[in-house]
Amino acid sequence: MATRMSKEELAAYQPRPGVRCEKAAAEFLARRKKEMESEPEESRTDLNAYEAGLYRVFWEQMFGKDGGSYEDITMIPPMAFTDRGCKFADLQSTIQIFSIKVKETTGGLKWPLDVYGMVAVRDVVDHNLNVIFHRERDNCQIITTEDPYLALTGPTRAVVVSVHPIYFDVDLKVKGDTKSEDKDLSFLAACYSSNGPWGSCLFDRAWTSKLSTLKFTFGHLVHSVEATVSVKLIVGTWPHGYRGVFTAETSGIPGKAMLLLDSYDGKLPMDVDGRVKLSRRVVCVEYVQPLDELGRANLRVSVEAVYIKGKDNDEKVKGKKDNVKFGVDFLPKKRGRSRQMIEILSCEMEVNVV
Repeated sequence: MATRMSKEELAAYQPRPGVRCEKAAAEFLARRKKEMESEPEESRTDLNAYEAGLYRVFWEQMFGKDGGSYEDITMIPPMAFTDRGCKFADLQSTIQIFSIKVKETTGGLKWPLDVYGMVAVRDVVDHNLNVIFHRERDNCQIITTEDPYLALTGPTRAVVVSVHPIYFDVDLKVKGDTKSEDKDLSFLAACYSSNGPWGSCLFDRAWTSKLSTLKFTFGHLVHSVEATVSVKLIVGTWPHGYRGVFTAETSGIPGKAMLLLDSYDGKLPMDVDGRVKLSRRVVCVEYVQPLDELGRANLRVSVEAVYIKGKDNDEKVKGKKDNVKFGVDFLPKKRGRSRQMIEILSCEMEVNVV
C-alpha cells in the first residue's frame, strides 16, 4: 500500500528549480561551445558566405536527387503560353530586379574593379539558375566609383515569389594580374520571402560577404504577368551622335524604370533585320492593380535619344536636341501580342510586347 510523502520529504526529494535551470544552462553552453569549435572559422567571420555553402548542400539534397545539377540554368523560356492556354498558369507575384550596386568594399581593393562571375535567382518554378548577370574572366565588367552598378542581362523569364522563398545566388570575383591573384568579391545565397504585400512595392536589400556589400533594388509586383519586349527599326536610321536608352516602367512602381538597353557610345546594336539587341527584354506588369491616371494598369516602354557631346564635333550641330524621349503604353493581357510605333528623330521603331 503506497504512502503519501509529507511536504518536508517532497521538498527534500525534488531539486530546487534554480539549481536545475543553472545546470541545464551550463550544459547547453558547454555543448554550444563544443559545436562552435567544430564549425569552420568562416561561420564566425563571414556568416553569409558560410550559409551560401550550406545552401548548396541543402539544394543538392532536396533537388539534386532528380538528376539536376546545382549549376543548371533554367530551361523554361519566356512566352511559354503566348499562343496557347494553360490551366496551371495564373496571375502571380513576381520580382522585378532594377539594379545591383557594389555599395562598399574592404580588403584594400583598388577601384576601378574588373568584375566577373555570376548573379542569378532561384525560384519555386524549377529551382535552377535564372541568370541576371554573367561575365567570364576574359570579358570582365569594369566597375567604377562613379558607376558601381552591374550591367544586368536577365532574367530570362519571370521570377515568381510565393510562400516559397527566392534566392539570389551570387559568385563574383575581382580579376587580378594572374588568376592566382583573383579575389572573391561576393559569395551569397541571399533569401527573400514574403507572405504577399497588398500592393506592389519597392525594396532595397544589402548583403555583405567576402570583400563587398551588394545592394539589390527590386520590386515586388502583385497579380502580375510576364511580358517580353522587342524593338525593331522600321524606317530610317538611328540618329548619328546619339546614344539609345530603352526602358520599361509599370504603373505599380511609378518613377522606377527597368533599363533594357543603354548603347553608351551611340552605336545601336541591331541584327540584320533591324531588330534592336536589347540587353534585357523580360519584364513583369500588374494585370489588375494598381492603376494609372486613367484607371488602367499599364506597361510603358520608352526610347530616349541622348546627344553625346563632343562625339564627332566640338560644337553641336545646329538644330540637334540634347535629349529626345518618347514612350508608348500597353495594357497587360494574360496572353497574346500588342504592337505600337515610336517616331524618334530620324527613325521610326516598332515596339512589340508579347
